[in-house]
Amino acid sequence: MSDEEFDEADLAAALEELDEREAAALTELLEESPGLLRRALEEYGYLGPENDDGAFVTNEAVVGLSDAQRELSTHLADRLDSPKSVEEIVEMVGSEGAAFRQQYNSAQYRSWMSEQLNALVEAGELGRFRDGRSVYYTETPALAVRHWVRLNELFVDELSVDDTAEIADDTGMPARPVREAIRSINDD
Repeated sequence: MSDEEFDEADLAAALEELDEREAAALTELLEESPGLLRRALEEYGYLGPENDDGAFVTNEAVVGLSDAQRELSTHLADRLDSPKSVEEIVEMVGSEGAAFRQQYNSAQYRSWMSEQLNALVEAGELGRFRDGRSVYYTETPALAVRHWVRLNELFVDELSVDDTAEIADDTGMPARPVREAIRSINDD
């Protein structure tokens, strides 16, 4: 799609999600090079891929969670005091005596639990990061970003939204929760 074919209304809608300083800079870029702006917004997670009609999908769509996923999120809220692997979470909530397992028998299986946890990460309900080949889940995306910073031997105070794409790629979290996590960390 060429710059001329790109619908500027899609960009204008995405610009509304930005803070005032970012919006002013990107509005100027919109006037000079809509294609470059579109690519930047895609990279930072403000715009998603094109749909079948050639229009860009904003990443605002709320991921619908199943009853099991909502209950798992509630169940884990007080129990993810430290990062845990899928195996540790299965052991914690999938043991025979666990209340969650009594309602969801599939909670004893790693594959089912992994699917539920990944859906919660996609919805921005949980955080995720990798340490070597191991994947860990955290209570919030901000905690996962903090762990990512530590594992990459960086300083939290040097973190900026410019790091969104790299962190999202490395952690497998969507760009929006990563960007929001970075902003909340910077506000602390």
